[in-house]
Amino acid sequence: MAAHLKKRVYEEFTKVVQPQEEIATKKLRLTKPSKSAALHIDLCKATSPADALQYLLQFARKPVEAESVEGVVRILLEHYYKENDPSVRLKIASLLGLLSKTAGFSPDCIMDDAINILQNEKSHQVLAQLLDTLLAIGTKLPENQAIQMRLVDVACKVRV
Repeated sequence: MAAHLKKRVYEEFTKVVQPQEEIATKKLRLTKPSKSAALHIDLCKATSPADALQYLLQFARKPVEAESVEGVVRILLEHYYKENDPSVRLKIASLLGLLSKTAGFSPDCIMDDAINILQNEKSHQVLAQLLDTLLAIGTKLPENQAIQMRLVDVACKVRV
């Protein structure tokens, strides 16, 4: 029996243990399709102002993440400049105001575009909506006095 125990002890110490290399695991990140890309595709598919308005209404019902707001704003502004129908421009101006209130998004980047649009707009309803959008931007940035003064100056110069 002593020989058996001796043999067993030697067996245990003569085994070579090689650490196995851990296989690097890849972390998967699930992403949702971009709202800006979907909106752009929908607006490009629109053949009439009524279709574009329907796509914008559908888009307004869906929540937008703060990360994709800037891309959505750029697409809306791009489509605004191309659009001739005042009802579609009105809805785009409304969406700009809603998007400027999104948490985590700084609306000062769209302020210049909204002011340029305001100065070239002819429709009174769209003008009113753009002023409401600028009001939303101003209320989101109350601590920036330069922006506040610029918005007041623009509002005073609006021709009705």
